[in-house]
Amino acid sequence: MSQISEFASESLQHSPCGILALDDNRQISWVNPALEQLLGLPGTELIGKSQETLAHPAYTGLFGDPGVMQLIGDSQRDERWLQCSQVQTNDTQAPGKTLKFFQDVTELMQLRQENERLRQQVEELTITDSLTGLANRRALTNSLNAQVTRSRRYQNPLSLVALELVDDSRPAAEIEPETILTASRFLRDRLRWVDVIGRWDHNQFFIILPETEEAHGLELLNNIVSEFPASNPDMATSLHLQFGLAEWQKGCDSRKLMQLAADAMQQIELTE
Repeated sequence: MSQISEFASESLQHSPCGILALDDNRQISWVNPALEQLLGLPGTELIGKSQETLAHPAYTGLFGDPGVMQLIGDSQRDERWLQCSQVQTNDTQAPGKTLKFFQDVTELMQLRQENERLRQQVEELTITDSLTGLANRRALTNSLNAQVTRSRRYQNPLSLVALELVDDSRPAAEIEPETILTASRFLRDRLRWVDVIGRWDHNQFFIILPETEEAHGLELLNNIVSEFPASNPDMATSLHLQFGLAEWQKGCDSRKLMQLAADAMQQIELTE
């Protein structure tokens, strides 16, 4: 048994994995050279220390539960991510009651952070809805902000349409993606080149009508709605388009204009 313990002790001493031992009082009783190198601290600054008495507060995570921990150094360059595991031992030859093993996973965590940063960048650059190819929320919001700014500066007319695809035979969430796609193509083909249409939610769209007063916008939308779905015999007769329209007024920002258009659509629903 003593030979096995001696062999285990040598293995811990020369292990490439950082290891420390905690005694019954949760004080560090031993560290191996790999942990000293990993932390950049001599063992003399660790041995005999508890979580409360350790002179380096950035390293108090060494006493934490197993899992991934972040050790904050003096600068971002000194940050370390360590994967910790631990075992309890009753071996009287062991250097402590609890052995904690540390592997440096800094490169892995930095890679994950970089991947997340790139994913967010791609998401921010994406301006089209994945199903319909129309403007997505971000692109629609940016376009509306630009048009409102232009109207505020030059007093140009501007109208906004809130529009829903409604199926009287089922809830909105159950409208098939193929139906949403067909409706989006129908709308896009009948709008003017200057108009901007975007998909806001599953069956909801917004249409920006620059240089358009409310009366002209209503005429355009009434013509479009009256053709749907008669123009496509494959569409269910229970489908129809429902819209609300609002014209920009002085003092109205993008958010308020969207709310006015949505409220106008709700009022139409209530009167039907």
